[in-house]
Amino acid sequence: MKKSYIRDLLVALAATLALTGCRDDMPTMQNPRTDANISNWAEAFESFWSAMNYNYVFWSVDPTDWDAVYEEYKPKFDALADDGFYDPEVNDEAFGMIEELTADLVDGHYAVRFYMPNKTYTFLPSDGHLSKRENYHSRDLFETGWQGAIQRLIQEKRLTNGTLALEGKAPFTALAGVLDEDIVYFRLSEFGLLAHLHNDTSVIEQVRERYVELLNTWPEVKGVIIDVRNNGGGIVNDLPFVLGYFVDERHVFMYQRGKSGIGRLDYGPWIPQYLQPMALDRKLDVPIVVLADMHSMSMAEMTTMAVLSLPNGCFIGERTTGGQGTLAADNNSFEETYSGYIENDTYLIYTTQIMSCDVNGEVYEGVGIPPTIEAPFDEASFAQGVDAQLERAVEYIRSGK
Repeated sequence: MKKSYIRDLLVALAATLALTGCRDDMPTMQNPRTDANISNWAEAFESFWSAMNYNYVFWSVDPTDWDAVYEEYKPKFDALADDGFYDPEVNDEAFGMIEELTADLVDGHYAVRFYMPNKTYTFLPSDGHLSKRENYHSRDLFETGWQGAIQRLIQEKRLTNGTLALEGKAPFTALAGVLDEDIVYFRLSEFGLLAHLHNDTSVIEQVRERYVELLNTWPEVKGVIIDVRNNGGGIVNDLPFVLGYFVDERHVFMYQRGKSGIGRLDYGPWIPQYLQPMALDRKLDVPIVVLADMHSMSMAEMTTMAVLSLPNGCFIGERTTGGQGTLAADNNSFEETYSGYIENDTYLIYTTQIMSCDVNGEVYEGVGIPPTIEAPFDEASFAQGVDAQLERAVEYIRSGK
């Protein structure tokens, strides 16, 4: 017993000495939100690189070699140290390098902004990622075509018993109705049912109430289509009011984890995220189809994950944007979260605090969720008022394939 005790004591002492010996190499606590009095691009790069080093939550899946970035770009920024921030040409050159070194970051929400005396610079890497995709189409092109397709369905009396909200210069659409007499169709161009983010809250509430009424009372329902195409996200708390009617008990639909320390790979555990059940007067054991596209992001992607986690769920459309993380509040504490939104007098980093994976452990950040059935955007059909992706969803509900 004594020998065992002495051996354990020696092992513990050796471990303590080992930790002490490497303490000088351990990163020190730095809160990038308090960096002030940055006077040139050399100082700005040091601060920015360190902020990303400690704060970015995706280092476990991001292919960017952040140490190599430092080795390559530090001398380039050091060469600009004497110029301060008042030479527009130098600022253009320096921010061009910021764009280069952040261009491949996988965070779909990521944006970086630098506040210079003569100009504010902004860069969103995901815009470049999307523009390089095959069959790329703009958000505006989709929204215009969708409204034309919906109006045609209404005129042809294929879409009936609906409530539609169209609102604002930046198009917000919400629609609940019945397609072809037996398919419940529900669309949101962004999530904000609970928060009432828009001015005409009564119309939005009418759409939600109509959706629930159709699920509860429509005589024959062969399937449900949840359309989150062109949906950039919004309030996570909306999820049960969209999909909670299709589960009898709380249901795991994805997992999330955040940082637990200042090391790049200091993570907390994967924590299950639950879809909470909502009361429905009847059980609908029918196909649940989510329509999503390359402009479906954030909460729209979480909704897609949730549908795919259901035994009767199917995803039709295009690979999504690739930004499933959860954003932090502007004033989140670095000492508590070690991640998320950063802003000081010189720059802003808009980044995710929490990373997500689906129920199978797959992380799709920067990649996008692949559809069960691929249905590319068809601009020519849209121009004629025909929504080919929606028709593919109808075909799946009818045929099962």
